[in-house]
Amino acid sequence: MSNLGDLDSAQSRAVEEQLFATHRLQINRHVPVPLPRQDFWGMVHQLLGSLDNEIQSMLMKGMTGMRLQNLQKRQANIRLIASELARKRLVAMMQHVSSQSLRTSTQTGQDLPALDWQRHDPAEKAIYHMMQVQIDRFKMEVDWNSMQNGIAGEVRPEQARHAPGTMQLDSYVDASLTGTAPPDLAFEDKEPPVEAMEFSADDEERFVDEEWPDLDEYIHADLAEAPAAKETVQQKTDAPAMENKKHAAALELAPSKKTSSTIEMFDMDAAPVSEPVVVEKQQSEQTDLHRIRVLVSSPEPIATKSGEELMLEEGDVQFVDADTAEWLIESGVAEAAAL
Repeated sequence: MSNLGDLDSAQSRAVEEQLFATHRLQINRHVPVPLPRQDFWGMVHQLLGSLDNEIQSMLMKGMTGMRLQNLQKRQANIRLIASELARKRLVAMMQHVSSQSLRTSTQTGQDLPALDWQRHDPAEKAIYHMMQVQIDRFKMEVDWNSMQNGIAGEVRPEQARHAPGTMQLDSYVDASLTGTAPPDLAFEDKEPPVEAMEFSADDEERFVDEEWPDLDEYIHADLAEAPAAKETVQQKTDAPAMENKKHAAALELAPSKKTSSTIEMFDMDAAPVSEPVVVEKQQSEQTDLHRIRVLVSSPEPIATKSGEELMLEEGDVQFVDADTAEWLIESGVAEAAAL
């Protein structure tokens, strides 16, 4: 991988062309296309870092001409294409590894070719193997082999599993040993199995069955002291009223095993309390929106803070939240258009 640092003009243009060319190849493919270089994502990171340093240097010098605007637009386009390419490649890898791992015995002649990791980024290889481990774990949890092959599949020998981090011989040489990509390895999964959560049929019955030790002890103590309190009328009249109220409240709060037949009546004319709060929240959300004008069109919608998808067309005026507006303005995709 190249050393970290700013790229010159020729290197920046070369990496940018490789990024856009790879995106055009990947956009309609369902498998990951080979990358032009193994340190592809590292070079894209250096390209964006070089552009960012150049933009910050121009801002510190007070240069705000067309050159600065062009650099900001170029940076925004590169970020958008890099994000879209990474998303499509991860989806393609997930589709490839799931198709390989979940194929049935009747589809032995329909195997997808294994990926040649000499032509992919090492970071992509790591996440591909992580997906493979998780799919193998899913197959063990649901007993996939028994589901697909029945009793006959139980007598078949299992595929040999290797410790995580095991590498093949092709990883130690620059060229392929056999002319084709090596077969995928099955890795061991040392994580504990996921325990199923126990759900009660009725939460109300579960709460009723539970004992309240603090209230029970309090009530039993009151009942034990009741005969002593009846011996003298003077002590009974001098007892504080608050103490009697406390006993009555404790009896009402104590859980009962008997089903209550009392129906509690509610005042239907009472005005709901939560409505003003909802109105105030809606008003506060509306006041937080910012008005922006789109400068660069985007082929894909972006997600705002509230989770809504927003299409960006050049010249459109949109109302978005503060974080989204700040991000779009800083990337050069839009500008503030306050009334």
